[in-house]
Parts: sequence; C-alpha cells; structure tokens
Amino acid sequence: MPRAAPNRFLLYVLLNAAFALLVGFSTVAIGFANPRFLYLVLLFALCSSGVIDLDGLNGRYALLALFMFVYFVSFGGIDLRNVLTGGDAGSPVAFQATSVLSKAEMLILAGGIMLILGYRTAVLIGNARSPSGNPRDWPRSMIILVGLIFWGIGTIATYRWNVYIVTDVTNEATRKGLASIGELTTTAYILGQLLQPLGMLLLAYAWTLHRNRYFTAFMIVIVVLQIFIGFVIDVKSLAMLGIILVIMTSVLVNGRLPKTWLAAGVIFVAFIYPYFTAYRTAIHGAGISRATVVENFGQALKKTLAAKDEVNTGPDRAQTFLERSNVKGSVEVIVAKAGNGVAFQRGHTLSPLLATFVPKIVWADKERIPTGQLFNKQFHIDDSDDIYISPSHLGELYWNFGWAGALAGMTVIGALCGWVGVRFNLAEYRTVTRVLVTVITIRQLIVVFESSVADCYVVWLRSLAGIGVLHVIFARISAVSRLRTAASAEPVAAARPHGAAAFPNLLT
Repeated sequence: MPRAAPNRFLLYVLLNAAFALLVGFSTVAIGFANPRFLYLVLLFALCSSGVIDLDGLNGRYALLALFMFVYFVSFGGIDLRNVLTGGDAGSPVAFQATSVLSKAEMLILAGGIMLILGYRTAVLIGNARSPSGNPRDWPRSMIILVGLIFWGIGTIATYRWNVYIVTDVTNEATRKGLASIGELTTTAYILGQLLQPLGMLLLAYAWTLHRNRYFTAFMIVIVVLQIFIGFVIDVKSLAMLGIILVIMTSVLVNGRLPKTWLAAGVIFVAFIYPYFTAYRTAIHGAGISRATVVENFGQALKKTLAAKDEVNTGPDRAQTFLERSNVKGSVEVIVAKAGNGVAFQRGHTLSPLLATFVPKIVWADKERIPTGQLFNKQFHIDDSDDIYISPSHLGELYWNFGWAGALAGMTVIGALCGWVGVRFNLAEYRTVTRVLVTVITIRQLIVVFESSVADCYVVWLRSLAGIGVLHVIFARISAVSRLRTAASAEPVAAARPHGAAAFPNLLT
C-alpha cells in the first residue's frame, strides 16, 4: 500500500470519531427503535478509508474514493437518515435487521473490503510496471467533429427508439417494438444509442479545454435537451446524464470541482427530481404513450405540475432520490431467501457477458435476461411482471454463487476499477482517450452499481472496444506529462510570498 501521510491518517481518524459521535448522540436523542449503530460506524470507516491515500480528484485513487461514496449511499444512506430523523426506510423491499449485524450487513462489509483490496492490488501492479511512453491525444478539430456526429446520431437514435419504437417499459411494448423492425435495424439503433454518451463526452472534453461563451451556450442546450428527453421517456438517469458527464469531465481534466455545474446538479436533484416522480404517476401511470406526450407536451406538463405535491407528500408518496438509491433492502431479501426457498442462479443472470461482442444480427436468438424483473418475480416483491427491482451488483453476485461468488466478484470489480485508475491516470497525462475510459467506467461500473451486472458490463466492454478503435484512428498528438509540468513549476511555487495559499483551490 502507498505510504499514507500522517495528516491524512489523522484526518481519517477525526472524521470517523465525528461520525461515531453524530450517530451516537442522534440515537440517544431521537430514541430510534432499531439503530444500526455498529453497522454504520463500520461502513463509514470502510468507505472513508480512501481519504488516506486520495492523491487528487483525478489521481490513481479517485475512482476508489468515488466508488466508496456510492457504496455508502447505496447501503448506508437510509440507515443514516433513519438514525438522524427516526424515519423508516420507505422502501417496499426494506428488511430491518434486529441483531447487532445481520448476515446482509456482514456481506456488505466483507464485499467492500474485497473491493478495496482488489483496487489496491491493481494499483500496486500498475505502479510496478514501467511506463510504455507518452500516450497520444486527438487533434482539437477531430474531437469536436466526431463529438458532434456521435452526439447527433446518438440523440436521434435514443429519442426515436424510446418514443416511437419501444413506447414504454412494459414487456408487451418491448415485444411489439422489436417485432416492428428487423434485426439489422435493431442492431443499428442499439449501436446508435451507445454513441450518445461518447459524443457528449467528447464535446465536454473540448469545452473544458477551450471554453468560450458560444461553446458554453451550446453545452447548456445539450444538457437541457437531455433533460427533456429523459423527462419524456421517464428515465431519470438519462435526464441527468448531460450534467453528470460535464461535471465528471471537468473534474477529471482540471482536478477541481466545477461549482456552477455542481450547483446545477444539486438543483436538479432537490427541485426538478420530484417533478419526474410526479410525471411517472400522472402520465406514465395513466398509460399515456411517450409519442402522445410529445404531441401534447404542454398538457402533459400541466398534469405533472398539478400532481407534484400529491405524489411527493403523504403516506403513499413517491420515493425520494436517497430512497431510490438505497439497495440495502434488496441485499437483505436476497441473503435471507437465496438458497432458502429461492434457487441460486449459478451464473444465469451473468451469462449475457459471454455474448458481449456477438451482435443480435448474427445471433438472432441471443437471450436477454431482464434481471430486475426476474428478481422481482423470483422473490415475490411485487405482483406486476413489468416492475424492475435493482438487486445491486453485490446482491446479484450473491444470488448467483453465494458468499464465494460475492466476495470473488467484488474483488474483480475492484481490480477492474483499480486498473482503470492507474492505467488511465489523468493526473499524469490528460488525453481524450483517458477521459473517455475513466468516465465510461464511472458511469457503468460505479454510478449504476445498483443495477444488474450483465447490462452494465456489456455496455462497458463494448464502449472500451469502441474507444480503442477511435484511439487508433484519431490519436495523433503526443501528450505531455502533467507530472513533469508540475515539477517544472516547483521553483515558482517555492518562491510564493508569505501568506499565500499553501494548497490549490479545488473549486473552479
């Protein structure tokens, strides 16, 4: 392990002491009936360990720190809220443990430990290897041109697929949509949709390096259009995609937080997200098709605005952003019932990974496994066949192979993220390929950790293959090491006048 600076370790100790005091005082003050005190303290200690070795917001351990933040929100966010407010989980799949540590909580802690060990092992191996020479970057003109083409094709494909072909999320709509087009058209639409995030990433990278008011206005238009499409097709992650990609790209390229875009993201979650939940109930729940929404958007918006307060308040309110991010309940259910009334999958839900690079036009009968629906059906969570319940990667691994599969799988996940963190370290070199690989990894392996394994990793592997092809075609300019550039500036930093800031500002 890299040698931790004493002040980092002290910060880690102070953070955990403060957290333990917060949870302890809140438990006593509120008198919560079932506090998960020990679990929360241990989970926070595990997830905050990245503070010790974090070498910048775009360094080797940045992905580990982000992953552990998502890990805590996914498995401890609701428990922390309950301790602080005395509330309940508000989730139909919630399972409240009565022991000091439940089996699911022990699995979550052990899985997090293995993830960290896998990540650190990959970084150690990567650090031990000598660099292979300066990487290459794309010319600016090609970044913008390819980004515009990919974004345009991807946006059109995403819009038409979700509005006119697959008109809603039900199985019946999917069957009808696929039956209305041929295998070649289906493959073209799937590939086209994969181009959209790549195109937005390229444009965000170019904007981060070469900002001007016209380019900024164009990026705002892209983000607003993305929110509109996500709203119409009722996919919140797609609506937030533009904001998330701009924030992540800016952080990775500059190593600082873009405060304006970060504020926009907070505003979206706090004020706009409730309208998405209202739309799902008032429009999607009423059986109105997406094409009808587009044709009568003003009317659909009025119904959504009118339903906002009713949907988001009261005993039958929609789930909040934090509640929807919670997958601890899913893991509790899986650990309690898998092998005890519900059969282990033994690799069934992971099998689509084997056909990652086999297009549907070649294998027309290639099976698509809707893991979220299967989880709902197998564990009898909801009577509807069209309900998706997120099992989380950890829960799905346990559902397939029990403890051994979960721990081994989390080690592999950590190693993959660690490989990306050290191999595509943006603190060392800043190139468009490194940004693309890192952001795709964050999006598919970390941010959507709550969903099914095969869906996420198939897209990740295909995206890496596509990025590799693009790199071979367009990368022509030798990149300059940012570490050497920083080292050459040290004499200037040493001459800093007394009283100047000793550390860089991490907010732009």
